Amino acid sequence: MGCLRIGFVAAFVVVVLSATAWTGPAGHPVGASLSLENITFPGCASVVDVTKPPYSARGDGRTDDTDAIQRALSDTMGAHKTLYFPNGTYLVSKTLRHTKQNSRGGEAWGFNWLQGQSTAGTIIRLKDGVFTDAERPGPILWGGGFGSADWFHNYIQNVTFDVGRDNPGAIGLNFYSNNSGAIRDVQIVSQDGGGAIGLDLGNNMNGPLLVRNVAVRGFAVGIRAAGSVNSQTFEHISLIGQSKCGFTNDGQSIAIRGLYSENAVTALRTNSFTCLLDSTLVGKRAASSVPAVQVGKTSFFARHVTTRGYQTAIVAEGEKGDAGPVVAEYMTGQPINPFGGPVQSLNLPVEETPDVPWDEAGKWAVVEVPEDCDDASPAIQKAVDSGATTVFIANHEKIVLKSPVTIRGKVRRVIGCGNEPDYLRASRPDYIIADGEAPVVVFEHFANINGGVLVDTDRTVVFRSAGTRLTFRKKCDVFLEDFCGRVEPLPGQRVWARQLNTENQGTHLLNDNATVWILGYKTERGGTLIHTRNGGRTELFGTFSYTTTAGKLAPMFITEDASTFVYFNEVCYTGDPFATLVRETRKGVTRTVERGQGGIAPYIGVAATE
Repeated sequence: MGCLRIGFVAAFVVVVLSATAWTGPAGHPVGASLSLENITFPGCASVVDVTKPPYSARGDGRTDDTDAIQRALSDTMGAHKTLYFPNGTYLVSKTLRHTKQNSRGGEAWGFNWLQGQSTAGTIIRLKDGVFTDAERPGPILWGGGFGSADWFHNYIQNVTFDVGRDNPGAIGLNFYSNNSGAIRDVQIVSQDGGGAIGLDLGNNMNGPLLVRNVAVRGFAVGIRAAGSVNSQTFEHISLIGQSKCGFTNDGQSIAIRGLYSENAVTALRTNSFTCLLDSTLVGKRAASSVPAVQVGKTSFFARHVTTRGYQTAIVAEGEKGDAGPVVAEYMTGQPINPFGGPVQSLNLPVEETPDVPWDEAGKWAVVEVPEDCDDASPAIQKAVDSGATTVFIANHEKIVLKSPVTIRGKVRRVIGCGNEPDYLRASRPDYIIADGEAPVVVFEHFANINGGVLVDTDRTVVFRSAGTRLTFRKKCDVFLEDFCGRVEPLPGQRVWARQLNTENQGTHLLNDNATVWILGYKTERGGTLIHTRNGGRTELFGTFSYTTTAGKLAPMFITEDASTFVYFNEVCYTGDPFATLVRETRKGVTRTVERGQGGIAPYIGVAATE
């Protein structure tokens, strides 16, 4: 049988109320360019439209679509399919639930992608007056979390969740994902300002995951992080009109960049490890009597935070705090520089992930691989060379590749459905990104590209919600968002990562004279987490090492005649945490920082700069 269907179809370480968009800090709109969004897909088995039979959701704002949407959710659980919501208002009257078993009786392990056509136009709205018990709140959508950290690769994008009116017990969205998962371009609104929580991430063991370009208006609490492990990363978040607190963190390790809060209450209250960067916190009315940020006895780092209208910027238990209104740089604990001197971040330039426009369906090539196909490489290569600008690898969890596929020509986006190409690693690499017409190439929604990706171009490369091992023949700018795997930059290369999850034993990331900036780094297993040498520059803000094996194997961080700043946490349940936190060498002189030097238990504070 042929293998092709191509269709063109329509412990911290410191080293040195409506469904319309509103604008966050620094000119970053929350729900960017909503009026220009038009996320559509070609017709294929991997895209399930909730308005089509057998579900036939109406999306007219009057019909109760609860049962239709729940049937679609149950049918697609773990099926590596995109559940698609065209523009419309989908009225629901009870909680929609992700399920551990799908309607076919098989166990689901995540791999659920809910996609709207546009953030402003695709609205899931709760009926008025149905979630009335504020003591027992419930969400519009419950996103999973079944008592273990194996609910992988879940995504919600370009949707508005609206809790309507007279629903004091409403939660806009409960979300859960492990290793890789993301909420992007989502709005959560309350028509009357009421409701319990906008975005609830408090399920235990929730993460690693990424929340990016998300806005919450109303509710008692805008965003809630809680429970223990596995790290959560936030970027470009807008919180407006909360009645108790904008953002709370009780137990998670989190990193936040670009928080905009406009509230009469405290913007951020944290009792667990938190980094806060590049944020604007605006106090209204009663805010003049409370702090913008309330920190418990925990580890907290802030940089480039502007406050106004608050009594003070940062109040931290047992620490001096920062009166503000502008916080240039602040950290709790006792960070250490192995060679002495002040501990400061490097202030590396931070660039935004390039925005590659979403192609209309007629510019896609769809590859549907039959289950009995013993090599999908020729089919995918034919799709790449067809003249399409987007290649969609649809269907099936595992795909066999026996030779590398070269990304070239007009292709600027390669999309999967949470697939695992080359599960048996028959080809190494699976993909080669070569020169082509587009200045930026995006890979997204692949669980793991097992044989790896080789970059042989100086074009900018973006990996979004994808996992693989990235190696390079040529230098190029690299942007990683919600990335699970390894990256090996060349000297002189630049890497920006948001939510990077690396789980190999041994050296996790080698920075040899490159520039690497990371917001949210979660690791597992022993071995050096980042080795920076030969003039390389590394800056890392959160979140933590989940030290599951061999903590005495190597120093956590190694710096050799280079510059490093890390604010980081460690979680270890095995009794074998890292013994050496930093080993730094300058001009032949080596010094180390051992566990117990600096910091406040159970965290560690260390610095190694230049």
